[in-house]
Amino acid sequence: MARQTSSFAQATQVTPVAGSDNEFDANVPWDWCGGLHAHGGYTVSLIFATARAYSAAKYPDRPQPDPINVHVQFVQPAPRGRVVLSVVELSHARRYSTVEVKLRDPAGKLCTAATLIQGNLATEEGASIAVPPTSVPRDELPHRERDCDVFEHGPLLTKIMPVTTKMRVLKRKGARTQFLSRNGMLNVKEKWVRWTDPNQNLDVISLGSVCDNFLPAPLNFDPTMADASKYVFPTLCMSIEIKKNPNNAEWLFLEILCHSIHNGRFDTDVRVLDENGDLVALSKHVSAMSDMTRTKTSKMTIGEDYSKL
Repeated sequence: MARQTSSFAQATQVTPVAGSDNEFDANVPWDWCGGLHAHGGYTVSLIFATARAYSAAKYPDRPQPDPINVHVQFVQPAPRGRVVLSVVELSHARRYSTVEVKLRDPAGKLCTAATLIQGNLATEEGASIAVPPTSVPRDELPHRERDCDVFEHGPLLTKIMPVTTKMRVLKRKGARTQFLSRNGMLNVKEKWVRWTDPNQNLDVISLGSVCDNFLPAPLNFDPTMADASKYVFPTLCMSIEIKKNPNNAEWLFLEILCHSIHNGRFDTDVRVLDENGDLVALSKHVSAMSDMTRTKTSKMTIGEDYSKL
């Protein structure tokens, strides 16, 4: 019998803990995991949903529902199943507030810590100055039908990382490797993404998952690393700045750049654009490369160096 899957809305649902005004229960479904643990981008979306629920409950007349900026520290992998998220308000002002969200397992072990600036994208206003685009210009965005084809992850990766099936990915035709490089630049990827679920569009909460929806940069240079037997690529921390509400877009475009892979650590810059070429979000990742050993066909363990990160 096929295992039941969860929609994005179901997977990011949070419920207030009885008797508390700042704690929320959530459930991490199996199909939003990478390996045995919650996917990092999904975890960020869950944190966004928690901060929104807290703001709506505490300030119903003047809510600040939207993340403007977040810095996330991945302390330990978050487990499948029940997790508890707590919110501490660090400051509150008319335009922006700062909150700290911590995700713990049922035993109280800290898994993820995040600091967010919350605001309201619908009412945000102030001085604006036109800046020349630093990302792909609108007229150079690849046409999804003419210039792109579908990219599909291999069966082994989708088995051990079911979250990879949640998004439909289009890459440029003629990309040099299966990992979406373009124009001979192995440190650059470009792709269109949308939810696989036709009933789900891309909103502000989705941007956590969108900004962590790509294969690690080292795979561009050595595709054999993708056989899931050599390395694992844990994200140590990531940040996201949201520039614009995607307004339930069907598609978003990602430009993904890596500047350096050195001493087992690498960076990733992500620029998210809408179909008009407008900047929606910026993201920065710091990741590591760690040896992985497989002890059983059904169980994988991380090499010793992972525990020392």
